[in-house]
Amino acid sequence: MMYSVMLVDNEPIIPKGLMKLIDWRSCDCQISAVARDGIDAVRQIREQAPDILITDIRMPEMDGLQLCAWVREHCPRTQIILLTGFPDFEYAQQAIQYQVAAFVLKPTTEDALTEALNKACRLLEKDGSAAAEQRNLLLEQQLLLGEMIFHNRHSLLYTLTRLNALHIQLDNYYVLSMHVLSREETGDVCAMLQEAQRILCACAGERKLYLISRSDNCCYAVLQMETGQDPQSICVQAVEEVDRNTDFVLTIGISRHHQNSLHLSVAASEADDAQQFTLYSSQPSVMRSEDLPKFSENTAKDLLERLRLVESALENRSRDAAAKNLEELFTCMHQAKIPFSGMQQIGRLLHSFCTSLLLSHNLSDGSLPEDYAALHCETPAELETELRTVVRETLLRVGRTPDNIDSIIYEVKQYIDENYSMNLSLDLLAAQVHLSPSYFSKLFKREMGENFSTYILNTRIEQAKLLLQTTDKKAYEIAEAVGIYDPVYFSKIFKKVTGVKPKEYRSQTNGHI
Repeated sequence: MMYSVMLVDNEPIIPKGLMKLIDWRSCDCQISAVARDGIDAVRQIREQAPDILITDIRMPEMDGLQLCAWVREHCPRTQIILLTGFPDFEYAQQAIQYQVAAFVLKPTTEDALTEALNKACRLLEKDGSAAAEQRNLLLEQQLLLGEMIFHNRHSLLYTLTRLNALHIQLDNYYVLSMHVLSREETGDVCAMLQEAQRILCACAGERKLYLISRSDNCCYAVLQMETGQDPQSICVQAVEEVDRNTDFVLTIGISRHHQNSLHLSVAASEADDAQQFTLYSSQPSVMRSEDLPKFSENTAKDLLERLRLVESALENRSRDAAAKNLEELFTCMHQAKIPFSGMQQIGRLLHSFCTSLLLSHNLSDGSLPEDYAALHCETPAELETELRTVVRETLLRVGRTPDNIDSIIYEVKQYIDENYSMNLSLDLLAAQVHLSPSYFSKLFKREMGENFSTYILNTRIEQAKLLLQTTDKKAYEIAEAVGIYDPVYFSKIFKKVTGVKPKEYRSQTNGHI
């Protein structure tokens, strides 16, 4: 196996000398890149991380130790060899914390450089072997858990033996059913699901989590948690993170707590039921199995469709439609002979939506009427009376008309047009118009037909096109001017939007070269 090597030094003569000093192929290495300083190295590593990095310490802007710190954080597999002179050697000891593979004193010798490379290669082989073993173990764990969920044809003894052999402990766990849905007409759902899995794992922290594939946009997650611990906060955090930073929607269903590994398929079924419930309602995006109303799937679809119509009428400030759909929701519950506990659950969902809608308009809990504190009712008639009051009070307090909505969107668009070169986040833009980030995101998408992040990107690209046509600024200068500080990303996204690279666009439009 040939390992790729990057040389980093601000004196061009040093990399040239190192290239001629040894037979690199005999060390199973090949020079893949040369960088003139730390900044240049970071730019190149973003495109393709090398297996081995050989860097000087003393360089302008970003020195060798700063580069070591960045590489260790972003490319933990890369092995680092540090070039240092005698005056720098004591200073270079700081690099030990960055797990440097070897130090080579300048001017170096063939033997010293070869020895350092051999050491780095051995570390790569060791890491590769350990990583391969870990990947194989994880794959076997996922396969076994998948068999137990979908079609476990093995004996009880075999299953328990395999669980033990693969170090899987399922004495306290939940199963999560995850589903991703693109906000755009097209989208790579596989990539979306992978990103959702990464975010969930980050939110779970040190807790053990097994991921089992189900389809391109669905998967299970088996989460180990002790009795009394609730995974809902982890799931809500993951959903909110996805909502803030991606262009897709994540919904999660949570099973009941289980202590028997043989109940894995039951737990998965519970999680599926809870997750399906979230698809029929705009609130919430996370549902626990024990909180599900107790009625059939067809009844649930009908009820939740009625509920969604009420919520839509509230969002659109339509008093008549909200009242009409609310009464139809009550009629539907009576016709289906829903038990009072199920009616209460439907009521809580509507109550939660109304509260969120008011809070998104910057109304604090203290400014809400007393009947918003909780639903206090003991009969279906009392529940219906309270929900009518909640809906009526919500419409009275929201106060946003279609004209107001137009002015909100105009204000946001104007702010983006004036500040596109800044770091514009969802939270920042929502704060400009005094809305919650989640509600603002939905409102912008509904009114503009595209996500706010897409609108910002298109605004920046349009400005970049103008600068390419009317100035002789370099591409990286234009990228910074429009708020995109990674020139490589700017070039890729410019081509994705326009079909050509910035230089080609400038040539085609007869601008400055």
